[in-house]
Amino acid sequence: MNLAVQTSAQRLKAYCDSQLVANQIQGVYEAHDERMIKYLSKVRQLASKFKNFEVVRIPRTKNAKVDVMSKLSASGYATLGSICMEFLQKSSIENEAVEVMQVMNKSCWMDGIIEYLRGGKLPEAKKEARKVIQRAA
Repeated sequence: MNLAVQTSAQRLKAYCDSQLVANQIQGVYEAHDERMIKYLSKVRQLASKFKNFEVVRIPRTKNAKVDVMSKLSASGYATLGSICMEFLQKSSIENEAVEVMQVMNKSCWMDGIIEYLRGGKLPEAKKEARKVIQRAA
């Protein structure tokens, strides 16, 4: 959320695989733990900076694409266009300053795989499309 604020995003849709966290943010559950109350307060403060903020719970069994993309971006081998990274020296409820580093990458052989994983987009050539599907698996 800090990164989205820093990049002047107006709308943010956040995906979360924790039922507890997603429901606390949505107001379905009440936070009781002191630490969770602080995090929830931070989320609400940041959410107020967007025209539209939504959190969506994704069951862990259905977030394989997100896990793959996360691992690709963290590995340094993939390009996902412009990647913004936030480095936290301590937990976000203690940290007010945000250090943002923008990384620009050139195109890579994995771009087609990433486009497929993100939105199901495949090359028009059937042979290339089959390669992308096989590599994505």
